[in-house]
Amino acid sequence: MRALAEIIMRGRAQACGVALFGWLLPLVSPATIGLVSLRKDSSEGLIVTLWAVLPWLALYMASDVSPLIVLVPLAALVVIAAVANVLRSTASWQWALIATGLASALAAILFGVIASADVDLAVAKIAEFFAQISAQAEISEELNFTPDRTFVLGLVAWLIGSTAACGLFVARWWQALLFNPGGFQEEFHGFRLDKPVAVILIALVIAGVSLPIEYRPWVELLSLPLLIAGVAVVHSSVKLMGMGAHWLGLMYFGLFFIGPTGTVLVGLGLIDSILNLRSRLAAFKNRNS
Repeated sequence: MRALAEIIMRGRAQACGVALFGWLLPLVSPATIGLVSLRKDSSEGLIVTLWAVLPWLALYMASDVSPLIVLVPLAALVVIAAVANVLRSTASWQWALIATGLASALAAILFGVIASADVDLAVAKIAEFFAQISAQAEISEELNFTPDRTFVLGLVAWLIGSTAACGLFVARWWQALLFNPGGFQEEFHGFRLDKPVAVILIALVIAGVSLPIEYRPWVELLSLPLLIAGVAVVHSSVKLMGMGAHWLGLMYFGLFFIGPTGTVLVGLGLIDSILNLRSRLAAFKNRNS
């Protein structure tokens, strides 16, 4: 990965080339945009973004695939170009992640206006898929869930936000590999939300949970900064206590395959923002060492 980052930093032509063909591999194009924007400036990042979106525009114009399949990754490229500049100017992951959520929500809402017919088609297909699953699982009609526009647009926003956030983390990691070895780990392990921000976010999440299930993807998007803060707590604690990397593997396995894990990490991120768990854990270790 370091070699790829070095190629990107050799010049504009190399960066644009990697961005152009990076769609063939997960997160390469978003991370390329992020790295150029972080290291250089917004104008260079914009040029690389234009090259990165070309394959998706070509696919949109020449293929019969659902437009949303093309527009979601395309929107993620634009979002990461914007939020990478937020991170570069503020040096704050907190505000970069909040900007990611806001930009992703705005993109999804614009989809609902600009590509209304495509959204309706996606809603119909997803509803049909859910109906088939419910029939196979013999779920009662009372418990059956039929996705609507609110759910699908929320899912679009969450996909854009999670892709942009992951791409931004890869970009920051590449930047540290080249210019500040070990800096990304230190930065990530120290990431926490300000207490007022964490409290406002969790209040919005709790309010969102009380809404119908159609709003659940929007709630997931709201909780993304808290979730990442919780992941940072686990990474930092594992290193501080000298625990094996398998603990991180278990966390990620639970995050992807065991539903409540995400809720636990969100709660962990909130508690750490209020009580500074990592400092307390460091003090406990020092007393017992």
